[in-house]
Amino acid sequence: MNKNFSVILNVVLLIAVAILYYFHFSSGSANTETALATDSTAVVKPVVLAPTDIKASKIVFVNLDVLSDGYQFLKDVSASAEAEQNSLQKQYQSKGEKLQQDYMDFQEKANKGLLSDNQIQSEQEKFAVRKDELDQLQLKSEALGEKIQARTEEARKNLSDYIAEYNKTGNYNYVLTYSEGPLSPVLLADPALDITKDILEGINAQYLAKKGKK
Repeated sequence: MNKNFSVILNVVLLIAVAILYYFHFSSGSANTETALATDSTAVVKPVVLAPTDIKASKIVFVNLDVLSDGYQFLKDVSASAEAEQNSLQKQYQSKGEKLQQDYMDFQEKANKGLLSDNQIQSEQEKFAVRKDELDQLQLKSEALGEKIQARTEEARKNLSDYIAEYNKTGNYNYVLTYSEGPLSPVLLADPALDITKDILEGINAQYLAKKGKK
């Protein structure tokens, strides 16, 4: 009787241990799956930062079309360049046509035997000098283009410097440029933000004062 009871007790204990063992590892597996799921969710979840608090900006613009037409410095540069270019072009055309005609006459006389060897050599040297003069005129025309580019850059710097000085009291965050051309980056501009008149008056007064001193 006692022996049977002992056997039964041992069987019950084994079953109990087996049940505890099952629940222990079953729970552990579930916890692991939950942890993996949680970790996976944490990786996928996007991180969104709070927006930076930016104060409202003060924006104005300058109309480049109006400025180009009204800036006296640019008008003077344009008029001077046009006059110099016209002069160079007239000289080049006149000298070139005369050189061509004289050379044709020279060839005709040389072919007819009307010129001595010394005369031919002398005339050829003169033609070479005149050709050099034409080349110098061509170089002056090319140099004029570089001069115009340098003056245009000077005008841009003058404008930039003046706006920087102007903005010491304006305290604008942005001063944009506006043009009515198809390539303008600004498609619409509120006239209330247009400071072109102020800039044009100021920069012209500055230029004329400097020009008067010269």
